[in-house]
Amino acid sequence: MYIGYFDEFGHNGAYISRNDPSYKTHPVFGIGGFIIPAHNVRQLSGTFRHIKETGLKAEIDAKVIAKGKRVEEWEKKGATLLTTQNVQRYTEVRWMINRLLRKLEDLDAKIVFYGQEKPRGSNDATGENESSRYDHAMKQLIQRVNWSLPEHERHILILDKQGPKERMEIFAACAAFMFSHQDADKLLEPPLEVESHLYQTVQCADWICALLGRIAGFKYDPGFEEFQWAVKYFGNRIAPVCSPHSKIRAAGSGKDVYPNHLGSFRKCFAADEIPASDHDLDALKAKFNR
Repeated sequence: MYIGYFDEFGHNGAYISRNDPSYKTHPVFGIGGFIIPAHNVRQLSGTFRHIKETGLKAEIDAKVIAKGKRVEEWEKKGATLLTTQNVQRYTEVRWMINRLLRKLEDLDAKIVFYGQEKPRGSNDATGENESSRYDHAMKQLIQRVNWSLPEHERHILILDKQGPKERMEIFAACAAFMFSHQDADKLLEPPLEVESHLYQTVQCADWICALLGRIAGFKYDPGFEEFQWAVKYFGNRIAPVCSPHSKIRAAGSGKDVYPNHLGSFRKCFAADEIPASDHDLDALKAKFNR
């Protein structure tokens, strides 16, 4: 029996560029996390809490203990932890992530993810929407978890509770999918949602997704160049913990990303799909105004 803990990485909304006034969130949307033998869940939960409370002791003392709050219900979001400033300034952050990846490996966990580079443009321009993207990513994830499990094992999927009504509709669709598709036959129940602040394992998945989001941003848009540290410090460390069935699918003529590419600085976007920057437009104007 395996338990899967998953969250979203990137952003599900429409995207054009990081400098666009309306569509500037992230070039990729996906779902990622890990599967782990059920008998190892408790040990991972305890280790993650220890890593978090050791590495973030000063913050916990100031924001939690000093205010009389419960430490076991305190959550540090991966997006807040894995900022460029934090990773470059505090070696403790790199230590925390590397120790977590090592523990996942020791406990026979496998990181599984599926993402897709979004076509650039509004939903009206691309013909896509948030619901269809999420539905596709979830079904792809279920299949890739299926392929990643030993032959006779079964699993359940647990996700951080987000709230959108659309997700409930997608989970309902998963119930039909798991009984109609041969590559979903190891899933015992439709995905479950829980409150992440109560589950160390779900918080662990959130940290993994934050890292995947940084790497994906770097690879699929030149506006995310600052996240090269994610590749430098963690790419080759996270790769061997990943299931080989994990994937980020490129849009158009870009390049797909598989786990063995996570430590490479190779960019994967198609140059003809990237909107020209203000600098490029100014240079072009200057050329024709000579």
